[in-house]
Amino acid sequence: MSCAKTLCQECATQWDGIWYCAACLGAKRDTVRHHSHAGGWIAVALALIVTLFLGAKFMVWTGALLAGLR
Repeated sequence: MSCAKTLCQECATQWDGIWYCAACLGAKRDTVRHHSHAGGWIAVALALIVTLFLGAKFMVWTGALLAGLR
């Protein structure tokens, strides 16, 4: 707890293994932020697009090489 006041078990709440009063717990919960995963999804989408592009290019060049061997 950050306020260091004494609490009974009925007034205290345990969160992440630490006991908090209602005021300290409310302040702690307000500071918790949820991060967006949009950057990760964009990176995955770009990696997929690059992989598909390179795979298609590889198949075209392999087909052209094999067609030239006949």
